Order: sequence, then structure tokens, then C-alpha cells
Amino acid sequence: MFVGSTRRKLLKLGAVAKGTTNPLTFQIPQTGYLSKIFLSITGAVAGTLSAQNALGFSSVVRRIRLQANNGISLMDLSGPGYHFLLRDHIDAYGDPVPWANGRTAITATTFDVSMVLPVMINSRDTLGAVNLQNEETVVTLQVDFEDDAVVATGATVTATVQPTIEIFTIPERQEDRLSLRTIHQILEDARVISGAGQLDYALPRGNTYLYAGHMIGAGVSGSDLWTTADLVVNQSDTLEAFTVQSQRLQFGTSHGRDRLLGTVHYDFAGTSGLGMFSSLRDAINSQAVTELLSRLNITGAVTLRTLRRQLVEFSQQGKE
Repeated sequence: MFVGSTRRKLLKLGAVAKGTTNPLTFQIPQTGYLSKIFLSITGAVAGTLSAQNALGFSSVVRRIRLQANNGISLMDLSGPGYHFLLRDHIDAYGDPVPWANGRTAITATTFDVSMVLPVMINSRDTLGAVNLQNEETVVTLQVDFEDDAVVATGATVTATVQPTIEIFTIPERQEDRLSLRTIHQILEDARVISGAGQLDYALPRGNTYLYAGHMIGAGVSGSDLWTTADLVVNQSDTLEAFTVQSQRLQFGTSHGRDRLLGTVHYDFAGTSGLGMFSSLRDAINSQAVTELLSRLNITGAVTLRTLRRQLVEFSQQGKE
């Protein structure tokens, strides 16, 4: 069996400074099953600052991309998407980077916007692991920095990035190896909403959803620019219906702390009380429905950021 035939390893990649190129690109070594990435991103902001980005130090990172074979997106999210949404939904839902100041207002000082990126859905279950020890599989990690002027007027941003990857060795016996037919994707998109009203955000169908979250007013001085959020399938069947207060209660129950203002969380993975270690009882197979909507009542102009965490059936990648 796999558990008794593998060994966890941590492999440190070389540190690279911002400004060498943008984005910074790291090729993941072709060994073992990739399970997690510990991504250190530290640096400093210098200068006489004004018009600081409302998303705080998290705005330093424009995009994180983890891709396989130059086309398959395993992860594609922003610094704010990580620090305001995904960061609260790793493993048992504790904060994996409690020292990080990604949610803090930008000043001329040092920053740490490091991330723990889950390739497997959690630290126990192998669902989502990627077989790196395969000549046909090339996995790259990109860290794309935002323009200094977008972070703050007058800012000079310096940073250093160093990934450490967690892998599991591939068992010698064929029968002990993982059969990897599913990839775990974390994807984020954004759209500008011009004013108040009802918005139906259509979640793409075909995948199994573990989580979907929105930023609607989140930031350093966050505010809830929404009043209700409903998850609707097949036009009229409401699976989840939230007000701001009921969303707060739901989040507090699963996380043991308060929700960040300006965020909405549909958590399908953690509903049995163990965070991402839960039974996936309420994961949503979107192939089984004709429509899947997040119906939002928005109170003003805002940039809506949406993060989706999903399982996608894929070709065999594990048993060579």
C-alpha cells in the first residue's frame, strides 16, 4: 500500500530576487508526487508613498501560477485572492502563515506575503497529487509581481522568492503507486461591477466544487459591499442562502474566528467539521446540474474577485 511504501521529502529550490525577470519562473524537479508548495515571498517597500493599494501588501503579488505541460493550470490566483480567501481554507482551517502581513496597509517597511499552496487537497489525502517523475510531465511555478506604481505611488519594491516543495517518493512496487486520475485546481478571476444590484455569477460546469469564494469589498479597511449571497442550482433550487450575519455564523463555526469583512465563502468541503480533512459529503458535482449560480446582491461599485477550488477528472498520470 502507498502509505507504507513512500517517504515525505522537502526539497528547497534556489532563491531568486524580484527584478531578475517578471514573472519569476521555477521548474519543479521531476521526482516523486508533488503534494504542496511552501512559497516564501519576503521583501520591503521603500519611498515616499501615496495612493497605497487598498488590498495592502498582498497586492505586491499580481499572480501565482502553477502549470503542467505549459497549458494545464493547477493554480492561477492573485496575492489578494490567496490572503483574503484561500489562506483561510488550508487543511484544518488554521492560519498557515499567521505572521504574514499581506492584509496590512502598505507603508515603507518590510513585508512577508508567503503562502502555503495545497496541490493535494489536504496533508493526508492524496487526491490532487501530481506525478512529477514522468518524462511527459513538466511543472512550472510562476510568481508575477505587480508594478511598483500599482502597489503605491512613489514605491520601490524589492523582494526575494524561495519555494520549498513537499513531495512523496514513488513506491517501487507498481501496485503501491497512486492512480492519479484527478487534478485539484485553484483558479481566480475578477470583474468590475459598475454599481448596485443583483448579480448572477455562473460557476463553470463540469467539475466537482470544493469551495467558491468572493471578495466583495475586502481589503485593508474591508467592508461588506453585499447584503445576500445565494447558491442556486437549476434556476430555482437554493442550496445555500446567506445574509452577512448568517455568513459570519457559518464561518465562525468552521474556523473558530471571525470572517474578514467583504468576503463570501461557499465551503462545500469542510461542512462535516474537519476543514479540508472532512468527508467531502457536500462537494458539488456540477456535471449533475444544468446551472450553478452564486446570486449576489451588491450594494455598490466594486471589483468582484472569485476563487474556485475544484476537482477535475483527468487522464491517467500515476502508474507508469
